[in-house]
Amino acid sequence: MATQQPSLFPTWQENKPLALALLLTFAFLIAFLMAKTTQTLAQTRHISKPVPVEHQITIEGAGKVTGVPDIASISMGIESKGDAVAVAQQANTDGVNELINRIVALGIAKDDLQTANYSVYQNTTYDPDTGISTPAGWTVSQQLTVKVRDTAKISTVLDTAGKNGATNISGPNFTVDDPSALKAQAREKALADATEKAAALAKTLGLRLEEVIGYSEYVDNGPVPYFSNVMMDKSVGAAPEILAGTNDVSLNVSVTYRLAE
Repeated sequence: MATQQPSLFPTWQENKPLALALLLTFAFLIAFLMAKTTQTLAQTRHISKPVPVEHQITIEGAGKVTGVPDIASISMGIESKGDAVAVAQQANTDGVNELINRIVALGIAKDDLQTANYSVYQNTTYDPDTGISTPAGWTVSQQLTVKVRDTAKISTVLDTAGKNGATNISGPNFTVDDPSALKAQAREKALADATEKAAALAKTLGLRLEEVIGYSEYVDNGPVPYFSNVMMDKSVGAAPEILAGTNDVSLNVSVTYRLAE
């Protein structure tokens, strides 16, 4: 007959006090785990629960700063014609290369010159009597964008382009090369504006602001390119006087506050 193995835990009949103590310990552990689970679930619901709309307020603020443009872009190009494509291309290449050399000689870095467009097309002549169009040679056009970092050289660049074969010139287009500093100043002003408005509104309505729970911002119209007014200055011949003007950077913020209950 098999021998019965002893139990790890005493039976009720063997040791009633110890069995009762173990039973109470297990019951306490179960109650403790249930309480912790309930607490964790409650905290999770509290974290994920959004702030009621009636317990928050959103204030708008605006800030604007003005800066002087420190860089300009000028577009210039040469259009060449020829009876054959190769002839027109060669004439255009020679003209553009010479123009580039003249611009670089002014102290403009070659990295600040960029080919913006290159086009080749055939010209035609239309005869209204016959309604027939006949070939009339070729046109090759090449456009350059010149970035001028020293705005004092703009007049000279325009004058040089006009005297060295450029058939079209447009600009200058003024911008701030690195607007991050202006944007930071505009943000500071916008936040100060929102803070002042929030304090005044809370005082008027008898509210108390507890903490910031939301924030957003966007830049409004800036920095935008500035197209200068070109005025001819007779003292410098054909070179025009260039007025850079200023650029405005406007930034708007939206700040949401939790209201104290």
